[in-house]
Amino acid sequence: MCNQGNDLTMLKIKKETTNAQQQRIDEQAYFFDMFEDMWGSHGEILPDDVQYSLCAELEALERERITNALKLASGNQTKAAISLDIGRTALIAKMKKYNIS
Repeated sequence: MCNQGNDLTMLKIKKETTNAQQQRIDEQAYFFDMFEDMWGSHGEILPDDVQYSLCAELEALERERITNALKLASGNQTKAAISLDIGRTALIAKMKKYNIS
């Protein structure tokens, strides 16, 4: 008798565990589908004309900021560095990197 009660309890626990696992799987599938609809497939490779490089974008922004700071400081590197909140030697290194004179 005791074994039958334990077996029934174990079956009930197993069934509840299976239901909880299935619910988690269903929730994961729901969120995956939702994100897929919002952002599209991450496995797609964009055409070359659509792709962009984050590094290139950041470099262009940094180059522009340095150029503007130098113009506002009338070419004074120390003042430009202060306005950019970087050291003067760091500014000089970035100017060399981007060929800014």
